[in-house]
Parts: sequence; C-alpha cells; structure tokens
Amino acid sequence: MARAIWGVGPAGAFLGTPVPAEDAGRGPLCPGFRYHTRAPATSRTGGYRQPEPELKAAAVLLALLAPVALHGQDTTATAVPPALAEVETARSRACVGALGRIDELDAVLQPYAVRMERLRALGRAVTLEDRGEAGTLAGTDSVEAAVARWFVADSTLAARYIAEKVESIQVERTEGRAALVERIRAAMEAVSAEAREHIGDGDALDAAAQPCDGAIFVRSAVLEACAGSESRLCRAAADSVPQGGFRFVDDAADLWDVEDYRPWTTAEPLQGTAEGGLAGARTAAQGRRGNVVVGVALAPLLRTRAEVDSARVAELDANLRSLGYIFDHPLFVMSPILEMQATVPAPLGGETHLLLHFGDLSGDDVIWSGEVGTGGLKQASVLLSAADLERLQAGELVSLTAVILPAGENPIAVPVWTVPILQVGQTQNVTALLQYMAGGALGRDLAALVPPPQPGTGTPGR
Repeated sequence: MARAIWGVGPAGAFLGTPVPAEDAGRGPLCPGFRYHTRAPATSRTGGYRQPEPELKAAAVLLALLAPVALHGQDTTATAVPPALAEVETARSRACVGALGRIDELDAVLQPYAVRMERLRALGRAVTLEDRGEAGTLAGTDSVEAAVARWFVADSTLAARYIAEKVESIQVERTEGRAALVERIRAAMEAVSAEAREHIGDGDALDAAAQPCDGAIFVRSAVLEACAGSESRLCRAAADSVPQGGFRFVDDAADLWDVEDYRPWTTAEPLQGTAEGGLAGARTAAQGRRGNVVVGVALAPLLRTRAEVDSARVAELDANLRSLGYIFDHPLFVMSPILEMQATVPAPLGGETHLLLHFGDLSGDDVIWSGEVGTGGLKQASVLLSAADLERLQAGELVSLTAVILPAGENPIAVPVWTVPILQVGQTQNVTALLQYMAGGALGRDLAALVPPPQPGTGTPGR
C-alpha cells in the first residue's frame, strides 16, 4: 500500500529497498544496531523487530503451570469454538470500514508514491552515474532539469580529468554529485512531509486495519456491511472469481476447516542487507487454522554489548557457556532464541491465556505463556535452555494452545483451540542451524560483516 513508502533513508538508500524512518541509521556499526530477522511485517509503516527476549523461567504464568493440569488432557480442541461465528462476523463487518479508509487514503497518496519513486530513480541514476537509470528527463521539473544539467557538466569534467589528471577536477565532480544527491533527498523529504499530513493518525489506522491483514472473511457479513460501497474488499466479495488477494468463506463455521501449514525453512548463513542490517541464520515454520496464524522461528539473538546492561551480558554469556557454544565476537552477545509471532482473534470460547508449548502439556512443556486479552498480534522472543533445544532438534511438536485458566490455586486449564506447527523439516533444519551457531561459523560470518576492533583501537577493523 502507498502508506508504506514514507521513510526517507540515509544517503545511498537509493540503491536498495527504502529504509523505514524508524530504522534509519541502525546499521551494524551503529550503537543502536539490532538484528532484523525478517519475519512478516507487522505494520504498514515498519518491519518486524525482535521483541526483548524473556527467560523461560521468568514468564508470569509458569509458576501456575508446572505442569499444567488440563481438563481431560485434551489439547487437540478440534471442535468449532462456540463464539467463532460471532467474532468472525464482527471482524468481517469492521474490516469493510477499515480497509475502505485504507483504499481512500491510498488513492490520495498515489501521486505522492509516484513522485517518490521517480525521485528514487533519479537518486540511483546520480549515485551510480548511470544516465540510463533516469530515463527521459522532464525539463519542466526543476529536480529533473538539475539532474540533466549535472550529467552534462559531470561528463565534461570527466573528460577534462582524463585529459589533464588534475585532482581538483575529481573533487569538483564529487562535490557536485553530493550536492545533487542532497537536493534529491530534500525533495523526497518534502514529498514525504506533505504525504504524512494526509495520513494523520497512522497508528490508529494501522490498529483498525491490523485484524484485517491476511484475514479470511465471511462473505455474507462483508456484503451486508458494504451497502453499495465500491472498495476493493466489497468488489471482491461481490465477485464469484477471487480477486485482490482476499479470501472468503460462505459460513463462519467453515473458517475452522481452513488449515494451512508451512514446513520449517532452510537457514541461510548470516548476511548483510541493502539497508545495512543483518539477515539469515534463522529457520521458521507457520501454522494456520481459520484466522489464527502462528509463526515460530529459531534464530540467534544478537545484541551489541554496548546496548545491554552488564548483568544481562553476564546472563547471556553464562547461558552460552552452559550450551558449550563457540562465539567470541567482542562487540556482540549471542544466544539461541525461539521467536513467536501470532495473530489471534478475540476470545472464541472464553479463553484467557495462550501457551506455546511442546507435546501435550502433560509435563514441563510450556515455552511461553501470555494473556489473550482482546486478541490481535502477539509477539515473544524466548531464550532457550539446552533441554528446549534438544526437544526442538528432536522434532517434538510445537503448538500454540488457548486455554481457560480459572483463578485460584491449582487451576485446571481447559483448552479451547490449538494450532500445531508442522514438523516437516524441523529436525534437519534446526540441527543445521544449531551446528552453525555452536561451531563458531556464525561468529566468523559476523566478524566478516562487522570486523572486531583492531588492537589498540576502539573501532571496528573496517
């Protein structure tokens, strides 16, 4: 959507994916650097970032859940939850208005999006000194006219430098290019500022649209709420042929029959990104039932030592030693973590808590726990023990279960629904990634991307 473009990155951002404003300057040599794990985006104005990791033993509910007593020990919860139809019908109706407002805003922002993309193309052309990147230059546009003049002037200076070999000519070329790049960036900032005036309270709009992102809708509820609206969602609901990426069911109860499971992915080596961050070194899997979507990923937690307090550094280093892992980069701390990102609806059957767990919850199976609240996006990042890593590597089933947990001592939890994570590829890909972390290869790849300080200096080696 057009709203996603309004971050203007640092110089050089013309060469890659635009950097959201909140991420600008957070490259590997910056004190505020954080490892981006490239999980699905959670907002139209920014990307996913690892939540601050929790120690499993510190999770609020674990004292009450050791082990969890489950009513009938049934964690499958296959029956259609009693409030499914009510909750999903309400979601479908609400999304008509929320996505309609997004459509209206996108139409307003479209000219700004076109202008921003054109300015990025001009920036790439100047940065790369490639006239072809700019295409046809319009003399009626002041920025494009300036780019056209610069290419002529720079070509003349380049020819003079070849003939005369005078260093001041090269300096003049560099200064001219830098001044033009800055002019283009200033133009992008102006376009961005004007566009943001139209956006207004983007956070509120995002919050309203978040339950609609990737949701499967109840067709009848959408058509009832549309009442003549011509939004993309309404047009898709009225058409018997799927369009616009929207998915529908004819009856709300049919949602519980929609299941989608994605196997564990192959972990690529740690690598740099165009934005100056890090990616790779993660294996992930996803499960879906209806509009409950659960993704988990095994990845290394990477933090610069400068941004973590000394007690936390000691804790992370001790955890790594207990695992027997080799990691000796002086600028970073590292620990294996399990990330979870789940989209859950409002309670479908009175559930109060969510449990991410191994097995059937008959033993010490809970990895993470949290309250359901009103539903929405739930994120967690949990430091894993050696026992957890062994179970994950052995291919034990990981699931997210919603339970009703009554108040009082020794509560008996009643499961409402469960979404399992497919075990296909789990042992193979988890084992490969853990070996990459444990044997020193991760540390070596990180050192190649972010060289340790040279002896006698306080700065990285390059």
